[in-house]
Amino acid sequence: MKTKIFLTMSSLLMSLGMTAQTQTVTVVELHPAPGQFVNTLPVASESVKLPTFDDGIEVTHEEMCQRATESLNNNELVHLGTYGGYVTVKFDHAVQNLRGSDLRITGNAFYAASDPVYGSETIGGSIEPGIVYVGVGDDVETCQWYELAGSEYYTSEIHDFSITYYKPTAETGEHHLSSSLYDDYIRWEATWTENGERRDSTGYHMKNSFHRQTYWPLWEEGETLTFSGGKLPNNAIDQSGNGTYWVQYRYSADSYGYVDAAGNDEDASTFDIDWAVDKDGNHVDLKEINFVKVVCGIFQYCGWLGETSTEVSGVQDLHLVEGYDDNPIIITPREKPSGIESVSTSTPSPANGLWYDLTGRRVSKPTTGLYIRNGKKVYIK
Repeated sequence: MKTKIFLTMSSLLMSLGMTAQTQTVTVVELHPAPGQFVNTLPVASESVKLPTFDDGIEVTHEEMCQRATESLNNNELVHLGTYGGYVTVKFDHAVQNLRGSDLRITGNAFYAASDPVYGSETIGGSIEPGIVYVGVGDDVETCQWYELAGSEYYTSEIHDFSITYYKPTAETGEHHLSSSLYDDYIRWEATWTENGERRDSTGYHMKNSFHRQTYWPLWEEGETLTFSGGKLPNNAIDQSGNGTYWVQYRYSADSYGYVDAAGNDEDASTFDIDWAVDKDGNHVDLKEINFVKVVCGIFQYCGWLGETSTEVSGVQDLHLVEGYDDNPIIITPREKPSGIESVSTSTPSPANGLWYDLTGRRVSKPTTGLYIRNGKKVYIK
């Protein structure tokens, strides 16, 4: 009598000396910028409910990466803080660049139940867009990084924004702003190029009275945190006019390419490796990627709501979803407008001051409408 042996796909791969591919991710970097849920999503200390930087709490980056790994694999939120904060994950396999979207990255975006202007047709609510970068290589420290160009990449994204945050010296202080516990809590200095001119600004990150723990990551060493890269335009409108009802909007109904900027089950929460571009904005043909990095891409404060901050709750390889490749999600990306040869981060030459319409055609005498100039959207009244 013959004995029948049944092997699961996992055991079959193991018997062949191969490892089964899973949706489990490992967090290899967690570097949030200051934010009102830093040290709580995930928690930095089980013993101190509202930790401050001088509580003597010792927690390492490795420990926080492990806690963030557990959070993402349980569909729990990881908070990135304000602009520049990021998390980097790795699957147990390389993610292939196949037809259609390759990744789904989830957050906690939702639409407003009662938008006073747009009602049930709104595309606004809690929309806190994060930019996605993909890494190619075996080591996160040495791999090559590429941005996945979202819908705003060639028009309104600033590509050389840099900001430094300074560690606070106190957790409470003078406060006059609504819902503030400390108006001048964390100092910041920023610099960027806009319309060919180098600009800079400085200010303070307010401490919100609703969240009293320190907003400074307890595992970060040093007195400053610096982040650089792409920055998206602000998307919040105070629809109340008095600071009580803020709505954060998607950039358009067909915008794409940003984490925490659409419902988790929407196509706009999926990402195509084919969108990868190099530092000059040129398309890069990638066969597979090894790392995924999500960066809070917006620098914005919304009154009592506090900072706009991307949250991540999961990263999924869509090609491991049964049946997905038979009917993949196809998002047609916006093409790089003709006349914009690269994404410049330096002062442009006079020739770069030409005007183009949204199809990329050169316009000699622009009238009222929306145009592209120096790689940015410009509206002429």
